Amino acid sequence: MAITKEIIEYIAKLARLQLNEREQDNMAVEIGQIISYFDKLKELDTSDIDSMEFLFMDEDTVENSLRDDIVGKSYDRNKLLHPEEKKDSEYFTVPRVVE
Repeated sequence: MAITKEIIEYIAKLARLQLNEREQDNMAVEIGQIISYFDKLKELDTSDIDSMEFLFMDEDTVENSLRDDIVGKSYDRNKLLHPEEKKDSEYFTVPRVVE
């Protein structure tokens, strides 16, 4: 698949990027090189290779990689809030940064 200038313009529009002419040309070349690399990977014979569900094959490792959810002690909300905060507030308040 050849990467054209129109494709680059379309992608830039979707990403809300403003690319000048030189940047568009460079992007087309670079993306074209990446796609040609993947085309070379398509040429590999993978018919003798089984598909994998996980990156590691040992069943014991798969079962032991997940831990149980254990409810632990949480922080006291009143200690986390600043002293000047309202004590009945359920939320953290921060200084206003947008006018």
